[in-house]
Amino acid sequence: MRSARELVESQYAMLRQRDLARLPELYADDAFYSMPGLTVRPIELPALLRAWSGAFPDLRPELTGLVETAGGVVVEQRMTGTHTGALHTALGAVAPTGRAVSWDVVDVVRARHGLIASWRSYFDQGLLLTDLGWRPEPAADATLAA
Repeated sequence: MRSARELVESQYAMLRQRDLARLPELYADDAFYSMPGLTVRPIELPALLRAWSGAFPDLRPELTGLVETAGGVVVEQRMTGTHTGALHTALGAVAPTGRAVSWDVVDVVRARHGLIASWRSYFDQGLLLTDLGWRPEPAADATLAA
C-alpha cells in the first residue's frame, strides 16, 4: 500500500512528465482535488492540470518543505513557469503574457487505503494574477461614488 508521500511523489512525477491521463488511478473514487475557486473529481483532474500546463508549458515545482502525518502529507513548493498560453481561472481567462512567474503553493493531501482521499492546493491566485499583469475589467454599469 502506497503512503501519502509516495502518492504525492507519483502525482508530481506525472505532472513533470505530462503523463496526466493516469492521475485518477492515484485517487479514491470519492476523492476530490481543490484549488482556489475550483473543486474537481479525480476524472476531471487531467483536464484541469492540462489547462495549467498549457498556460505554463515549462511549469516546474520545487519542493521547499514536507511534513508527514499518519494520514497524509503537507507539501510546500515553489511553482515557476512562463505564461505562454491562456490561463482559465474562476475570475476569467488571462491571455498569454510571456511573463516568467513564481508562486508559493501549500498542498494538503490525505490518503486512505493507499489512495488519495483529498488534495487541497492553497496559493494566492490574486497575487499570481497581479504578477501576470492581469487586471479585472470594471463592470459596464460601475459608477464612482462621489
